Amino acid sequence: MKMTDGEKLIVLMLADISKRLQGEREVDPDFVAQTIYADQLWGFDWHFSGIPFERSEEPNPVVKETVDILEMFSSTMYQFQQLKHSEQKQVRDDVGFAAHGLDEFPGFDGNHDPHYGVANYLVQDLHRFKDVPGATNNSHTQTSLPQYRKMLVYLPMRTKLGTGRFSKEDIIAIFKGG
Repeated sequence: MKMTDGEKLIVLMLADISKRLQGEREVDPDFVAQTIYADQLWGFDWHFSGIPFERSEEPNPVVKETVDILEMFSSTMYQFQQLKHSEQKQVRDDVGFAAHGLDEFPGFDGNHDPHYGVANYLVQDLHRFKDVPGATNNSHTQTSLPQYRKMLVYLPMRTKLGTGRFSKEDIIAIFKGG
């Protein structure tokens, strides 16, 4: 979705008026305002899926990559918890320092990475990825995103999830980036 600056101002003013009216609302004016303030206009399409908004040909690449990364952590954390305790220890030993990502998502760099704002918006406003501890963390380092991109070897592996679980070797491969 695209909005001109004037349209954003009009929508914000309507949201403000809506907040002052008594009665039940179908559209949350706080959500509308936050979506505009955060400049995450794609969120309207996700939140109001019944409204036929004009779709762009290509999804926002930062949004798509953020969703892929958070989905990867969500699935991998869950699959890790399904392993036997002895297998979990083997994974932690083999993965080393990166194993902290099995318990809590390290986050995106809040100062230099637009994925950080997308992740915060997904969790706080769209209520997605609540199962990922630390999904809104600030990693304070620009090295996190390149590491997550290496870990996206997960994408072709996720087809296994329809027929079973990740093995400890799968989880190690993901956290080592292939």
